Amino acid sequence: MEDEIDSIVNSVFEQDPLVTSVIVVDDSGLCLAKKGPISEEAAGLVTSIAARSDVVMPLSANAVVPKPAVVQIEAENMLIVIRKTASVVVGIFKTKPE
Repeated sequence: MEDEIDSIVNSVFEQDPLVTSVIVVDDSGLCLAKKGPISEEAAGLVTSIAARSDVVMPLSANAVVPKPAVVQIEAENMLIVIRKTASVVVGIFKTKPE
């Protein structure tokens, strides 16, 4: 499984040259993989943001299982995209395009 996660993390970097860091975290906030200049301490924050987004998002009338939200945090020179997929949360940190 570790090789699979590493392969996915590497493909994110290959697909987007603006990506500076990627972190993959399990549901309890444990860092499973990271690449780039990001602290493992960010793992808990990424998990928490993903969990809170589920609370904020309303269920649609016909949704049996809600789709996880994609959270985008925008700062002056950085974008952070956080999404829960299956049993992991992925945080992608990018430089903001000009």
